[in-house]
Formats: sequence, C-alpha cells, structure tokens
Amino acid sequence: MAQRKVLVEGEKCIRELCRSAWTVERIYFTEAWEGASFWTSDAHLDALPRQQVSAKDMEMMSAVKTPPGILAVAAWPEDVEALPQAGGMVLYLDDVADPGNVGTLIRVADWFGLHGVILSPRCADPLSPKALQSAMGSTFHISTAVMPFAELPSEHTKNVIGLDAGGQNLFEPGAMSTPSLLVVGSESHGLSSDIREACHAIASIPGAGRAESLNASVAGAIATSAFLQKGLT
Repeated sequence: MAQRKVLVEGEKCIRELCRSAWTVERIYFTEAWEGASFWTSDAHLDALPRQQVSAKDMEMMSAVKTPPGILAVAAWPEDVEALPQAGGMVLYLDDVADPGNVGTLIRVADWFGLHGVILSPRCADPLSPKALQSAMGSTFHISTAVMPFAELPSEHTKNVIGLDAGGQNLFEPGAMSTPSLLVVGSESHGLSSDIREACHAIASIPGAGRAESLNASVAGAIATSAFLQKGLT
C-alpha cells in the first residue's frame, strides 16, 4: 500500500486521528466550528495547523452528502503497511468489496484487540471515505496491510479458519481452536477457492430464522468474539 494522503471527516474520526501516529497536515473547518470546544478539548488539537473555509468550499472538499463541516488532511505513515505481528489472531479479508464492511471489520479487530487486519488486493480501499467513516477511527490504531493470501508468511498461516455457511458449527464444544488467521470472504461469492483449500477448518454461524445469510462484518464480529471466548476457556 503506497504512502498517500487521506481525507478524514467528522469530529470523532479526527479526534482519533490526532491521537495516533499519523501526521495531520491541516484541519479545515467552516464558521460553525470556529469557537467550538473541540479545539480546546485536547491540548494538541489547538496547536495543529487549521484553516477556515466557506460552506461551499467544504461541500466541494467533502466526500459525503452532508458534510460535517470539519475535515483533516493526513499522511499515511510509512510503517503502517507492515504486516500485523504474528502470535495472535489476525483477520484476513478475502475480496470484501463493500468499503462499509471493510471499515467495520477494521473496527471489530480494534475492539477485540486483534493483532491486525490483512486485506486481499481486491478488497475495497480501507482508506476510502466510507471505509474510514465505518471504522470510526480504528484505522489509525490497528495494523492494516494488503497482501495476497499466497504471499503470507508461514507464521500467519499456522491455523487458518474460514467462515462459510456450509462449515462446522463454531459454537460446538471442542470444534476448533482459535485461529492465527480468520478469513472473512466476499459478500457475494464467499471464500475464494484457493483460500478455502488452504484453510485448516471451515466455520459456520448457525441461525434459526429465515435470513439467507449474515452481513460480512456481522459474521466477522460474531466469529471473532466466539473464537476469543474459546481461547479464554
């Protein structure tokens, strides 16, 4: 993932950005934010470069339909694209195309304290506006990398478990151990055939209703929680 500049919008995401190792180059804001308590809520916020712009200019700069009136331009750190550290559970996103799901899964990984998230090259951009909004600042605090599954080092693939409706019930006692890599497949096609073949086990989340399937990020969150609970017992 090449170093690049990103736009971060909204008070919550900018606050998390400013608490991270990312470099904030400038914050742009409309008149409504001029005297807001946001600037004095954290000492370092008041010292950051900032510039007031018109509502029209903000609308042109923003990537959302209803601009929150404040956005930051930040630089992606050079070392942030390093692979997550091995030795703990990592999420692997296999061609997850919806940026909302990508962002939410990054947030899930951050919430549960996973070692990080690795995305296949065909995943949605984790730095797109929708992905950043869905991650709600977690992108700035957790290791996130892009790498084809076939190129992953062996320490990350010691115990690979994929999620699929046709797999084994992950809630069954002793069904499977906590994975080193938990793979969440694409919303429409599920797991890629090569990754399915490489998995040590396929896990499923049982349901009792009539819904055809679970949203990718919901399934990832449920499975992550279940596997971590297994590791605690």
